[in-house]
Amino acid sequence: QEINATFSVGGMQTRVNTLGHGDSWEDKDKLKVGTFTDFVAGSTAILSFNSATNEWSRSGSFRWLDEVDKHFILAVYPSSDDYDPFHLVYELPTNQSSPKDLKSADLINGHWYGSPYGYVTIPMKHRMSLVTIMYHVGTADYPNLDISSPKICSPCSGAYFKLPDDKNGWKMDTSNYQEAKLVDACKTEDGEVKTFSAIIVPGTVETDKEFLKFSIGEKNFVSKLKSQTDFEEGKRYTYKLDVGKDKVELTRISIDNMTGWTNEDELK
Repeated sequence: QEINATFSVGGMQTRVNTLGHGDSWEDKDKLKVGTFTDFVAGSTAILSFNSATNEWSRSGSFRWLDEVDKHFILAVYPSSDDYDPFHLVYELPTNQSSPKDLKSADLINGHWYGSPYGYVTIPMKHRMSLVTIMYHVGTADYPNLDISSPKICSPCSGAYFKLPDDKNGWKMDTSNYQEAKLVDACKTEDGEVKTFSAIIVPGTVETDKEFLKFSIGEKNFVSKLKSQTDFEEGKRYTYKLDVGKDKVELTRISIDNMTGWTNEDELK
């Protein structure tokens, strides 16, 4: 019998409209799901979201393997071939310069364990950190110029996920991915507000590390963090960047603990 399931974050349907609240699935978003029991190896299926009906496509291979034994259901976004729900390894995409590339870097996963049931809700989590830089370039110092080629430093290059013996959620392990990586960030503009954003792997960035790199015209810039920062999974970090002739100032504005990516409580 096919499995009837909802995939949710923080009690609500979720999906990265990555630079929005990250809490609503978008049309044609695809999940890769794996189902198995202690006795049956199981299979994987791809489910596609239909925003008109607010439902996931049915797949003949997303079904209960029997009617008695407890089942694992593992779900992963994105659904690309790189991600195997049974051996989940995440390699950080270093090109996130377009909204599509940024979105495909946003790893969300979830799991469910229980007996076959008429309807199951599978809790999903954003596992990476999102960094957004709101920036301002002094027009007197740099007339008619804008930031180009922005890069943001990720403290780790990837992660491995495993289900512990207590079956209580996926644990993330970055111990084999401790090399820092510069990520090509995605620039966006909303009226007067200009930003660039990237998804990074959780970890620690020290104050001596070049956290941002960017260019204005022919000139190259770097910026470091004012304090050591432990980037945590499922959180969005927002900074303000001011660039003038003799200054590059980076100030943290907020850390949002995301239900999707954000909630109403801003930590100053």
